[in-house]
Amino acid sequence: MADELVISRTFSASRARMWQTWTDPARFSRWFGPKGATTILINADIRAGGQLHCAMDLPGGLRIWAKLAYREVEPLTRLVWEHSFSNADGDIADSPFGGPWPKRLLNSVIFEDAGEGTRLHLTSTPLDADADEIAAFRGALDSMLGGWSGNLDVLEDFLSGS
Repeated sequence: MADELVISRTFSASRARMWQTWTDPARFSRWFGPKGATTILINADIRAGGQLHCAMDLPGGLRIWAKLAYREVEPLTRLVWEHSFSNADGDIADSPFGGPWPKRLLNSVIFEDAGEGTRLHLTSTPLDADADEIAAFRGALDSMLGGWSGNLDVLEDFLSGS
């Protein structure tokens, strides 16, 4: 069974525009997060060694916090970050949904030209996870695929101006 989530999708937007949606905090907050969520940026320093901290208000009233610690930022080409649940102070925290879950996921997004659009390739894999956390990640792959797909739907709507 796979220990990695993989999603590829083509968007009708240039690589420069796609890059902006991922690296400009004002744009990022308008599409990032589960479908139906409102994302509130606490801070955003999108560079290698920088971090982004945000709250996501989900339908139904649940607020979840996330921390992204950027490892690589290659303009127009690639973003690599450690993705974690966090608390309001930005400290890495347990999953708000209970049960075992990796404290950190290594995520990457690669941007490639695809005709007049951009092909996005996203991967996510657990970092330093124990056996129970890896099993939980494996068990959640379908849910994560649905979550990221919904998030990318929101991105597509944002890019089209909807």
